[in-house]
Amino acid sequence: MQALKTHISDSQLESGFKLGSLNELSQQFGVSRTVIREAVSALRSDGIVESRHGVGVFVRNQPRANAQEPETYDADVALAPFARLKTSFMDLLELRMAFEVHAAGLAATRRSWAQESNIWNAARQFESSLEDEAALDHLDFIFHRSIAEATNNGAFIEFFSLMSLQILPQPAFSKQLNPALITPDYIQNTVVEHRAICEAISSGSSEKAREAMRAHLSRSHLRYRGFSDGGTSPLSNVARED
Repeated sequence: MQALKTHISDSQLESGFKLGSLNELSQQFGVSRTVIREAVSALRSDGIVESRHGVGVFVRNQPRANAQEPETYDADVALAPFARLKTSFMDLLELRMAFEVHAAGLAATRRSWAQESNIWNAARQFESSLEDEAALDHLDFIFHRSIAEATNNGAFIEFFSLMSLQILPQPAFSKQLNPALITPDYIQNTVVEHRAICEAISSGSSEKAREAMRAHLSRSHLRYRGFSDGGTSPLSNVARED
């Protein structure tokens, strides 16, 4: 949806301009007709486009220049309600499991070629940076974010942007802070699991993609649980109990 809205805004398309049919838009943006149909439906609700049966999709109004998009949110303000949550780190990991497993399934059926390439590139960058411990957290974040983006669901993308600081443990790959947890085998297994997720998404099977992500996060849950003692994990700098 955001890509289509940006295209309308950046190209300064006037009211009445024909964007094309669903098939044409699907080819232009490299996504399925289902994704385009959902994007058009959302933009139609916002009064930005209109659909004419048998004719195509037309611009109705330019997106408001002052409309607040997810990327312009003040993170501190947006996350303020979550800071008051009285929840444990393990609770947040369960939330992450529910969110990311479903996101992987959606990505398998909705990703564009470019988005699939982004997921693979993120996995390869992580694999090629195993000796750069400081970079692994950021590269792991990019990998998981690229999957959220490949859902082509604005709510999923926005939720990941807002909640990533809460649901992704930071620092997650520090051998110095967590020598018993972050071992060479642990990091190598992460590489293997990332590849399995990539392959499952590329296969187009939502079931395989969900299972690959579930296996990846389940291993993390089991290892973190050993450190949480029923409360917070030493890996979490956001979920603390009084």
